[in-house]
Amino acid sequence: MANNPEPNHAELIRRYGAVSSPTVYDVLDKLGHSNQALHSTIRPLRSGQRLAGPALTLRGAAMACEDGRWGTAISYEMFRAIQPGDVIVFDCGGHFASGPWGGNTGATARARGAAGAVLDGATRDQSDLTRMDFPTYCRAVTPVLAHGRFQIEAFNEPIFMSGQLGTRVPVRPGDFVVADDDGIVIIPRDMLVAVLEFAEFAEKAEVEIRRAIESGEDREAIDRRIDRWALLKQRRQP
Repeated sequence: MANNPEPNHAELIRRYGAVSSPTVYDVLDKLGHSNQALHSTIRPLRSGQRLAGPALTLRGAAMACEDGRWGTAISYEMFRAIQPGDVIVFDCGGHFASGPWGGNTGATARARGAAGAVLDGATRDQSDLTRMDFPTYCRAVTPVLAHGRFQIEAFNEPIFMSGQLGTRVPVRPGDFVVADDDGIVIIPRDMLVAVLEFAEFAEKAEVEIRRAIESGEDREAIDRRIDRWALLKQRRQP
């Protein structure tokens, strides 16, 4: 495995799309990166969807603006910057009163090739987003319009998202997002290949463990025979 060429961008997306967020998190946790899970209140609009891809970051905050501006110029630039497979990761600055995301923004991102969106905030148009099969994870759904209430401030800059372990999770452009019904995990971009290899090994072992359990084998015997983390332990040996 160590002699294999590094996977390209499309292969990373495909392979990460086949591993679960709990397994990816377990790998990161064992490697000393425990603060990589986003808060459990950021949930998918529809269960059963999976999301994997590089982060295109977006940041905004609450504002009061008499003329109803919404940072349109920045949002246009952000949409033009989308590359196929990108996941929009949106730090809404703690704003939940209105929905700065919705059906038209989702449709625009999807048309540009985005794989989905993760919002530390609210969205509108839940029915539209689920009907167009655009995976969207968010903290809330609201009918309240963002114009005059929320301002987009920057994109493709480091952001911070609410974390499950009580601290903010840093997300840089190009970090990888893995999301499913269990939650959302952020993989630092300089760890992508190692985390993927360890996660794939662990999931193959998990299949063997489940088969052994269902066949009636003693659980202690199974755990002694099959080690999900054998590859990780091997790589970490001096």
